[in-house]
Amino acid sequence: MAYDGIHVYKLNDFRYSDDNLTPFFERIPAHNQYFPDCAYDFIGFSQNRDGKVCAVLRQQLVVNAREATPEEIKAEFERIGFHAEDNGEYFTNGIHDIFDAVPNNVMVGDDGNYYFIDTIIFKSDTDGLDTYKKFSPNYRKSKE
Repeated sequence: MAYDGIHVYKLNDFRYSDDNLTPFFERIPAHNQYFPDCAYDFIGFSQNRDGKVCAVLRQQLVVNAREATPEEIKAEFERIGFHAEDNGEYFTNGIHDIFDAVPNNVMVGDDGNYYFIDTIIFKSDTDGLDTYKKFSPNYRKSKE
């Protein structure tokens, strides 16, 4: 990760794509639709330090932000038409399911806006929960 003072550049290793890059490329426009204040720009491809091919993404840098609370995250999702599923494991609107919307991935700017900076989005009814559970190191760690 690097930034230029205006943007944050991220490497995405396609972990949640399960050998199919289509879900990754579907996530970018879905994210940008729901969260335009922290939209992704797809820059290209590179390698990470392990030599694995990654997508290079850019987002606007969020300054003077704090982590959102779980209650704030839930309220914001409800405001934009999503509801919690599986005891709050993810949020859905019936079109997309959004995972990993936790305080360190959702920021509240000093402008009061919510910035969803690193969530995982799948189309609903595509086994997104199973894929998320299979590949998420955070999910596996919390269940051990």
